[in-house]
Amino acid sequence: MKINVDPQILLSQANAKAPTKNVKRDDPEALKKTCQEFEAIFLASMFKAMRQSVPQGGLIEKGNADEIYQSLLDQEIATQASKGQGMGIAEVLYRQLSSK
Repeated sequence: MKINVDPQILLSQANAKAPTKNVKRDDPEALKKTCQEFEAIFLASMFKAMRQSVPQGGLIEKGNADEIYQSLLDQEIATQASKGQGMGIAEVLYRQLSSK
C-alpha cells in the first residue's frame, strides 16, 4: 500500500496548528526559566541513564509502578536541582544566550 502525501500540505497544516504564544523575546526572566527547564530535562535524562546502568536485583520484584514512581522522583529532583545551584548548566547557558 502506497500513500502519497504532499509535504507542502503537511507543512501548511503544521504551521496553522502551531500555538501562538505571547512570548517576549528579550525577557531575561523567561530566558532564565527556559535555561533551568533545559537543565532539568538534561539532569532527568542523566538520572535515567544512570539508573539503567545499575543491575536490577533485590528481594522484591519491581513493576511498572516502581518505574513510574522512580521516573517521577528523578524528574522532581532534577527540577528542584535546576532551580537552585544545579550543575551550573542553566547559568552558563543563560550567560551565553543573553550576551548577544
